[in-house]
Amino acid sequence: MLRKFLETIQAGDVQSLQDIARRLGISLAMVLQIAKELTAKGYLEEIGSDCAEPQKGCSDCAASQACQVPVRHWFLTDKGKSVVTRQS
Repeated sequence: MLRKFLETIQAGDVQSLQDIARRLGISLAMVLQIAKELTAKGYLEEIGSDCAEPQKGCSDCAASQACQVPVRHWFLTDKGKSVVTRQS
């Protein structure tokens, strides 16, 4: 399951935690728990989740004019990539 989770993240064709849950056939809570554990163990790194300061954007972009829900994205670390590329 963990390898499949890492492969799903690496493929990059999922757009949300809900997509990951659907793809793997697990709950949203389980997706978040797995992501947290893999991040803590050094297989994933989270990016873009904690913007404390407002960021300047394009003047005509709606995102620069109102608060936006934080987006969570993960990418595989070298340790995570080694698990995915390892032959079973």
